[in-house]
Amino acid sequence: MAIDLSIDNGVATVTINRPERKNAILLAMRTEIETAFLKCQDDDAVRVIILTGAGSDFSAGADVGEMGGGGVAGSLYRMRHLHRMARAVANTNKPVIAAVEGVCIGMSWALALAADITVAAENARFQFAFRHIGLAPDGGAAFLLTRYVPIQRAKEIMYSGRFVSGTEAQQLGLALHATPPGEALAKAREVAAGFVNAPTIALAMAKRQFDAAPAQTYDQALDFEANIQPLMVQTEDFREGTNSFKEKRKAQFVGN
Repeated sequence: MAIDLSIDNGVATVTINRPERKNAILLAMRTEIETAFLKCQDDDAVRVIILTGAGSDFSAGADVGEMGGGGVAGSLYRMRHLHRMARAVANTNKPVIAAVEGVCIGMSWALALAADITVAAENARFQFAFRHIGLAPDGGAAFLLTRYVPIQRAKEIMYSGRFVSGTEAQQLGLALHATPPGEALAKAREVAAGFVNAPTIALAMAKRQFDAAPAQTYDQALDFEANIQPLMVQTEDFREGTNSFKEKRKAQFVGN
């Protein structure tokens, strides 16, 4: 297995584990990442997910050695597995934190952008290198990039195929934190600790609202939340939250 999954005290860590190739993602690894995220989604003990890479890199993206084979049918097959992987990361109801050291290229940067939060080492090297190999963006890269930065900046990053450092990523809003080299995973774990005792269903519904917002009008957003909130007031965590507020104590959320 080139994808490792560990679960400790509510925090799942999905590690891309092929450091000898800068964690370049083989076709079979796409299915392993998808499987790991689906398992985390269905495990009530998991409250937050960290996505990271083994060794000194996050991931160099798709393994170039597997590109282009099999004609149109082969390409469609690879795209199906890429999109299943991307959807598994983006559509999980649980908070996802990407911890990035070293290179984070192509589809792997798209995976990081599909996370809720990115923590990057200051010297991390993000890149959408599609132009350098004569490809258009994939993995939802163009869509995701324009959710974080203005369209002209997104085009400049994509069209140029240049590297973006972890420091610049944090300045542009593409990463929430920029850490000294070697400390991204530790910071991600620190952030994850804040979700372990959080009201899981409430965060899941907030995530759905953020996902839906770009395609909604203001009135549609209000209608959406009007359908969500009556369900939320039936949860154990809502009762615990309101009781703890009245009793002036810290809430003990259980995630249901």
